Amino acid sequence: MWNQRPLNTAGPDPFGLAPKKNGEGKLSAESVKCPTCGSNIVYEPELGSMMCRNCGNIYSPDTMESRGSLGISKEHDYMGDSDVSGDDKKRHEIVCNSCGATLIADENTMSTMCPFCGSPALITRRMTREFKPDYIIPFKIDKDQAKTIAKNWLNTRSYVPWGFKNKCRLTNMTALYVPFWLLDCVVHSEMGGTGKNGGRALEVNAKMAYHVKGVPFDASVKIANKLMEAIEPYDYKDMVRFESKYLQGFYADKYDQVPTDITNRIVRRIDKFSRDEIGLISHRYQEFEVRSEKNLTWMSDASVKYCLLPVWFMTVEFEGSTYQFAINGQTGEASGQVPTTSTADKLYSIGKITDSVWKFIPVALCLLIPVIMFIISFNSSFTGSMEQAPLMLALSVIEPILVVLTVAFFAVIYICKYLSKKVREKADKSNDYDEDPGLDSYLDSTKPADIDVKETELRFAHLVTDGEGNLYGARTVR
Repeated sequence: MWNQRPLNTAGPDPFGLAPKKNGEGKLSAESVKCPTCGSNIVYEPELGSMMCRNCGNIYSPDTMESRGSLGISKEHDYMGDSDVSGDDKKRHEIVCNSCGATLIADENTMSTMCPFCGSPALITRRMTREFKPDYIIPFKIDKDQAKTIAKNWLNTRSYVPWGFKNKCRLTNMTALYVPFWLLDCVVHSEMGGTGKNGGRALEVNAKMAYHVKGVPFDASVKIANKLMEAIEPYDYKDMVRFESKYLQGFYADKYDQVPTDITNRIVRRIDKFSRDEIGLISHRYQEFEVRSEKNLTWMSDASVKYCLLPVWFMTVEFEGSTYQFAINGQTGEASGQVPTTSTADKLYSIGKITDSVWKFIPVALCLLIPVIMFIISFNSSFTGSMEQAPLMLALSVIEPILVVLTVAFFAVIYICKYLSKKVREKADKSNDYDEDPGLDSYLDSTKPADIDVKETELRFAHLVTDGEGNLYGARTVR
């Protein structure tokens, strides 16, 4: 039928069937160019914007107005192969053959173990590219202080195996400058939904805009992102322009991710904070239903800086396994993962009986004894024999005891199952990385934060009932 339907060339062409005029065609990705550098640009769903992978500039998808840039500083050719500077000629690279990590150190600093994987298979070579951070926060916590902090932090861990706090052995301790991208931007969030207060129904549209400054995102794939977030925040009052002297006696990691590679991490963190903040508006209403299509978060005036931040990495060994944690080299904040006690597993193994056929055995015994007693008494009524009297007496004593034991049995295994779940939840929370501090520490208080909430009263049907609750009509309420 559709093939026989004539094509209306005068109207709109929703299926793209109308013949094209010379030079006319669909807009393709290759035809959209970056206004700054002329490279192809693509739509990034995470950002809700068009982004140039070459220069990092981002634009509004509707108007192509600039929304800032996730590109690295034009002052330095971070990705280039420029000649190694005089300062960098005094440094060397330490490469791990096991995990591929590359560390930068001065000529007097050597390493015997990789701080990431613990491997001693290290190779030292000359610098292959100039090392060009913009800023650095120098170490404030020395080695002895870091050891004390580590010991105190380990003592606060709960639900760890017996003897872990006393028997774990520190096998490696490295002071490392970790590469970070620091993000400045304006965050815009929108939320829509329907709120109800009493007999009123309101369409709610909320918009919020706020400024953040220096939100850190680690630029190394070898380091757990959650671990670096857990030891935040840093105090940027101590941040200074990078100078070679700060690297003496320390290691520095080389970045292997640029900001345009981590847009999903950037937006996910910002969006989480924005949703929590703008979601507080829903508390104004007795009932609130969010419309997901109205929940949007996007950035403008974005810019990034390349900075080295100080971190102490420590590795401890316990019963043949190694565990790594980190300490903020400026503030002393510590976090990491430690082993969890096996108590929860033992409790769970007991409670697991409730999911097996074994639980029916005591129940079957409790039911079998009355059946046996009935058969014995039935036979005795016909034979008149009293030989079964001792057996009946014994069974009558065993029956209540068995019932009590069966109830206790089920109580124990259900309690074990419940406790194992609770212990495991608390242990996982206690022994995992700490929560990131959100964006409260990075809000730019020197610039205004705006929030606008608009409410539109909706028309809805109010049901009219009699005194007994019977519906007999409805009326429209504005």
